[in-house]
Amino acid sequence: MTSAEPVIFVTGTDTDVGKTFVSSLLALKWQANYWKPIQTGLESDQGDSLTVSDFYSKHHSFKWHPAIFKPAVELRKPLCPLDAVKCDPTASEINLKDFVLPDISDTCKVIAPLIVEDAGGVFVPLNSKCEITTDLIKKIIELTGRPVYVVVVAKRGLGTLNHTLLTHDHLKSNGLGEHVLGCILNGPKNTLNKETLELFDVNVIAEIPIYEETSHLESFLDCIPPLSDIINES
Repeated sequence: MTSAEPVIFVTGTDTDVGKTFVSSLLALKWQANYWKPIQTGLESDQGDSLTVSDFYSKHHSFKWHPAIFKPAVELRKPLCPLDAVKCDPTASEINLKDFVLPDISDTCKVIAPLIVEDAGGVFVPLNSKCEITTDLIKKIIELTGRPVYVVVVAKRGLGTLNHTLLTHDHLKSNGLGEHVLGCILNGPKNTLNKETLELFDVNVIAEIPIYEETSHLESFLDCIPPLSDIINES
C-alpha cells in the first residue's frame, strides 16, 4: 500500500444511522476496499462484512468490487465490544496492541483506499482499560504511514444536531480534529439541520436519501463528491 491511498474511518452518531450502507457507497464511489475491525451481534445478524458483500453482489454491474477483509474481532452478542466479551466465555478481552491493518497482498485486488467501519460510535467502550473507538482510530494512525481521515455518519432528522456536534467536539478535543473530513447525513432531507451543522463548522460532505430496492444507485453515488475533492478542501 502506498501513502497516497488513504484510510477512511467511518463512525456514526448512534446505532442504525446507516454506517454500513454509507460505507458500501463510499467504497463504490471512491473505489476503496472495506474492513470492519470489530464485529458484534453475530447471534442475530450476519455481520456487516457479509452485508457489504451482498450489496456488491446485487449491484454487480458496477466495475469496482472491493476486497472485504475479515474482522479482527467477532463477537456474538449485540452489545458494545466490552460487554459482548463479558457475555462470551470463549472471547478474550480486546487488546488494541494486537491490531494490524489488513494486507492487500493477501488478495488479488489492486491497491486502493481502505474504508474502516467502526462498531457503534466514537465513545463505544472496547475493553476494561476504558479504551474506546477513538483509541482505535489513534491506533490505526500509528499503524500506517497512510493518511487517515474520519467520516461521521448521522441521521438527517430530529436529534442529529446534539449527537453530531457532540461527536465532532469529542474528536477535536481528543486531537483528531485535523483528521475529520466531515459528516454524511443519511435519511429524509432536512435543510435546517444541514444549515445549522454548517453554522457550527461541521463540513457536510453529502446528504444521502432513503434507499429502497427500486432506487437507482447512480443517483446516490452522485450525491457523494470525489474523495480527492474533499481532501483538498479539508
